[in-house]
Amino acid sequence: MESEVDVVIPTFRRPDALAACLGSLGLQTLAPRTIEAVDDSDTDYGPGISRNIGWRRGTGKYVAFIDDDCVAPENWIEVIQSIMETEGVSGIEGAMTTTNVLGEKVAFNPPNRFRWDRFKTANMVVRRDVLEQVGGFDERYYLHREDTDLAWRIIDAGYRMVWSPGCVVHHPEPVGVHGGVYGAYPRSEQLLFHCNSNKFVECAAGMISINSMMSGGLRKLRKEMRMVHEPGDVKALTRYQSYSLWTRAWCLAIFWRLRKATIGEPKKPPHLLA
Repeated sequence: MESEVDVVIPTFRRPDALAACLGSLGLQTLAPRTIEAVDDSDTDYGPGISRNIGWRRGTGKYVAFIDDDCVAPENWIEVIQSIMETEGVSGIEGAMTTTNVLGEKVAFNPPNRFRWDRFKTANMVVRRDVLEQVGGFDERYYLHREDTDLAWRIIDAGYRMVWSPGCVVHHPEPVGVHGGVYGAYPRSEQLLFHCNSNKFVECAAGMISINSMMSGGLRKLRKEMRMVHEPGDVKALTRYQSYSLWTRAWCLAIFWRLRKATIGEPKKPPHLLA
């Protein structure tokens, strides 16, 4: 079987992690068509720009995105190609495992209640023609939400993204060990809100917690989303937009809490590949 899967890896000052990632790709039962590792160590433009550079270099029908600190099981490419050849499938949101502080391998996936606040390019696949139609990643994002934005635009264009727990990669070290800081966080949230304000309600609801309220983080985010941030290319939320967003978000968060207390969490995730 000829591979139609190009793999794109944005990398930033993690040579050991990248070596492990590339090593796992060298053991595939079906070799990738191409592997594009785009090093952003000197320019620091952000992974969205790196991924755009990478996928535009390839020629395969399908583009698989993986982070440089993840490793793929031997059948990853084979599983991807099999799923992508399913009629009506335009993209895959894959699963991820990581290692907890006890050294145990554990699942690291969005809660089943999340329909839109998901889609991470640590393990995502998209048809090349779909990427071309939607224009790839929005390069205004620096380091957060660019992957969710891409998936939403794909779905809003009428294409189907599926969740496949069988398409999995592993993050060997506990998530967050490299100390990444989302410096452009409020601006990224503004960008995602403007991408689709209705879908973003779920994102806002997911930020509501006792910890975020007690720490002042939630109040700070609400305030910062009503401000313009450098380089000034993203509109701040108006007073009405902010009020509407957080009112709806609180209603959804309360609904989640009541449902969990009465009938429990949803048994199956959304977008599940049948």
